[in-house]
Amino acid sequence: MGKVEVTIATWNRFVPRNLSIHPDLVGAEHVFGFEETEIKIILPSIKHLPTEPNQKGPLSFNGWREQNGKKSPIQYTVNSVDIEVEAKEKILLPCEVLDVSPCAHEIISKEQQEYLNHLVAVYGSTAERAFDLWIKTLRWKCNNSVIGRPEISGCESGWPTYLVAKPQDKRVWIAPQVIVARGLKMVTVEMWADVENSLKHGCTSPVYIDLMMDANEHIKLADLQRATVDIAIACETFLRMILARALPSNLQPAVVTYIDDANIRQVIEKFIPEVLNDTERKNFNRIKSKLHILFDIRNKIVHKADMSDLTKNVCGSFIEIANKLFEIKVPNLSIGSTGVTGAKSGQR
Repeated sequence: MGKVEVTIATWNRFVPRNLSIHPDLVGAEHVFGFEETEIKIILPSIKHLPTEPNQKGPLSFNGWREQNGKKSPIQYTVNSVDIEVEAKEKILLPCEVLDVSPCAHEIISKEQQEYLNHLVAVYGSTAERAFDLWIKTLRWKCNNSVIGRPEISGCESGWPTYLVAKPQDKRVWIAPQVIVARGLKMVTVEMWADVENSLKHGCTSPVYIDLMMDANEHIKLADLQRATVDIAIACETFLRMILARALPSNLQPAVVTYIDDANIRQVIEKFIPEVLNDTERKNFNRIKSKLHILFDIRNKIVHKADMSDLTKNVCGSFIEIANKLFEIKVPNLSIGSTGVTGAKSGQR
């Protein structure tokens, strides 16, 4: 039985959820290095273009313009993406495997079957981590916390509230129903290029951005305590990152440790103002008192389980404060696009 040397790559298909793209991005790819492999993420191609709204498949659409009797979609929802992992690992296989269906147990030895299963496990896991990195980068660069989020179903049945007359047990009134049509923020060609640039240069989304994205979603689910804690940790992480990047490189380790261990109040009041320029210091002073309020409420939650001061409006105001904080730029601190939209003050 002849042997053929092949380079191993893997293929996976993932569901991105809540990913909407500009029509020009159909078939687009991202290629980047990851964990000593090459990753290729491929959007569905033109052969998957739907012809009718809400048609099942890798791509779908529900908004369009009519041109000469033909529907031209405004944007497409991506229902699946393909990921290829180029492992660059070469193995010898029987020549016949290239002409038969996968998993030809009668051709491949048990020993080699075990090795192939090992490769599937290793590089399948790599694909999952690469997909997670890609999704987080999309959220970051597109400023959109919903991308890649699973759908969460509540206890609602779809039936409205009825008023019932007793003891006759007669339904006399039905609550009005409001149908909410959810739109998805579209990924543009420019956003796609920005994501690619970050992936190729190994720029991962900052942890404070990931936390803010999570906070936005917790607010939507009315999990206000978790949202507040996430926002507070995001702000503290950002403040300490600014301070760490601004410290002289020749500081004694004991001094660095002391500053690292400093209470966040000292960081806000004493350390951060010293590393900002005049304009940044003025902007920071405008939000400093509100940062203290954020940390006060965070402490009430985690120290006393006290959530009495929490409302959706309060959480929305914390999102706004965090966005203003993230506008601060410090030399040698490359933070990219940091704005994170969320629930606005007064939103219900």
